Amino acid sequence: MPEFKYSNVNDNTPILVGNGQLTDKRGVDGYNYLEILTEVSKKAIEDCNSSLSLKEHIDTVAVIRFVADTPHRDSATSNLWGYPNMPRSLSNSLNLSSTNEIYTTTGGNSPQIALNELANRIKDNQIECALLAGGESLDTFVSRLKEGLEVNWEDDPGGEPELIGKSTDGTNDHEKLHGLFDPSSVYPLFANALRGVNNQTIDEHMQDTGKLFESFSKIASENKYSWFPTHRSANEIATVVPENRMIGLPYTKYMNSIMRVNQSSAMIMTSAKKARELGIPESKWIFMHAGSCLNDIWHISERKDYHSSPAIKACTDTVFDLADMSLDQINYLDLYSCFPSAVQIAMKELCLQQDDVRGFTVTGGLPYFGGPGNAYVMNSIATMMDKLRLNPGTFGLATANGWYITKHGAGIFSSKPFEGEWNQAIDTSKLQAKIDSADKPNFTETPEGKASVETYTVVHSREGPNKGIIIGRLEDGTRFLANTEKDSSVLEYMSNNDMLKASGYVSTDGKRNIFKPIQ
Repeated sequence: MPEFKYSNVNDNTPILVGNGQLTDKRGVDGYNYLEILTEVSKKAIEDCNSSLSLKEHIDTVAVIRFVADTPHRDSATSNLWGYPNMPRSLSNSLNLSSTNEIYTTTGGNSPQIALNELANRIKDNQIECALLAGGESLDTFVSRLKEGLEVNWEDDPGGEPELIGKSTDGTNDHEKLHGLFDPSSVYPLFANALRGVNNQTIDEHMQDTGKLFESFSKIASENKYSWFPTHRSANEIATVVPENRMIGLPYTKYMNSIMRVNQSSAMIMTSAKKARELGIPESKWIFMHAGSCLNDIWHISERKDYHSSPAIKACTDTVFDLADMSLDQINYLDLYSCFPSAVQIAMKELCLQQDDVRGFTVTGGLPYFGGPGNAYVMNSIATMMDKLRLNPGTFGLATANGWYITKHGAGIFSSKPFEGEWNQAIDTSKLQAKIDSADKPNFTETPEGKASVETYTVVHSREGPNKGIIIGRLEDGTRFLANTEKDSSVLEYMSNNDMLKASGYVSTDGKRNIFKPIQ
């Protein structure tokens, strides 16, 4: 076992010293939102093995935003949301004396944003000991609604938390009008673009994806916190049958993340000085060697293409540069896995091959381990922490993704200390400006005439295909968004034939753009 000189670690170095995870499958009798965060936070505090009571020393409570509290989301859960200041509610529930309350904006990248922020404040001696918690009780919430039971979950302790992160909605009105809103309808657009650039048929891509996600399923089957601890074969994942119906071509149900879960995670971050003061064993210390967050071109319709991510590339390059490391030195990987295309585009930007012996998840991924809303990366980092503690000196890379391959985060973690000052107070504005200023294709909201398909999907309900979504190009290269007519013969044709580069005509019906393929 390697020996590290923890005595040389600067007093204001931020370190992760405790974590907890919780999965609650009790359905209608499960924890509410405050309870599930309270219970998992107790686990994280206990995990620190502090010789002094930690509760009197936690000065900051940060919480990852819940899906039910997503602005502009029209759902029964958002209408019933009753926690206006969850950081204070959680602090009160745990009898903490914290004075700083932080709440993130929407996005799967929020855990990395929060960790970066807390680490910077610790480094600058603004805070000393922080609790970060996140999760969902969506399964119990929805189960109770369906059973006609009361869901009077609320707590208003007063005050307003500090908000961190970018709050801009993920799509604009024109994109929403054409169905670019639900992730299960958007990520298949990336999938078809990927298979196009890889010269794959629909079946080849689905089989390849099934093989990739079988490895995720296997990890999930061995994880005690998984929502679906079942090992599914590649063929089972890729084959369309009633229990694994098509959701959005080419993605079956088993390729989609599952958000209706009761899962949570929490972690404690302190300064090295505070950890020593509290008597937290050095065997618990995990260092974030680097963390970075960047965004791709915000609106999907303005992206250069649908098979790459300049922000993932820049984000991961940045953390490797900050940590003075290469990908070859990473022992554990967790690539954000809401849908296969998110993993495959990250693999592409990182130059990872599908047969990489390290694998691409430590939890089992969002479709199998479970996707507790914006907080999944809390679980991936907590799982990573446990692995790094068991294998001192090893390194883990966790990536994060918000909206539609839009908001990205990456962090490198290890039990091995880094030398000198925590170096995350870097200015990424130039990198972001370079991404934002990249050339964008010409775009029109009112296309007319001959056109071809750039990428597409066919959205399925339980009854079969019910909507076609097209991102296409006019003859002069101008991009447009469109749907197809709700014509069963057209939708069946699009479901059974490769539509990439297919020709047709596009026009507006006065509200939406309609693409009519040449059959």
